[in-house]
Amino acid sequence: MKNHLRWIVFGAAFLGLGISMPSCPGQQAMQQQIDALQTKANDSAKQIQALDAQIKKLNTDFTKLYNYLEKLNLAAGEQKASLDRIDATLKAMTAKPAPKAPKGPLKKKGH
Repeated sequence: MKNHLRWIVFGAAFLGLGISMPSCPGQQAMQQQIDALQTKANDSAKQIQALDAQIKKLNTDFTKLYNYLEKLNLAAGEQKASLDRIDATLKAMTAKPAPKAPKGPLKKKGH
């Protein structure tokens, strides 16, 4: 029985020392580093969220810009087609021979 009592006392003493020890050496410094890293991680997460919002806004703006450029391209194509028709009409008009001028002096009416 004495042997059992010795093991119980030894176990209780060991648990008492483990509970009563303030901390392991360097634990406070490690905890400070962990806290600093958690703060940095939180700050980085906030920055990532802000950048993500900016990227989404830029993506929306680029989509709008792309749509405007498509409309502008269509309008320019329509104007080019109109200018080509005008150019063809002018070339056809200049290719025709001019009417001949009457020979002789012009006569005035009433004289």
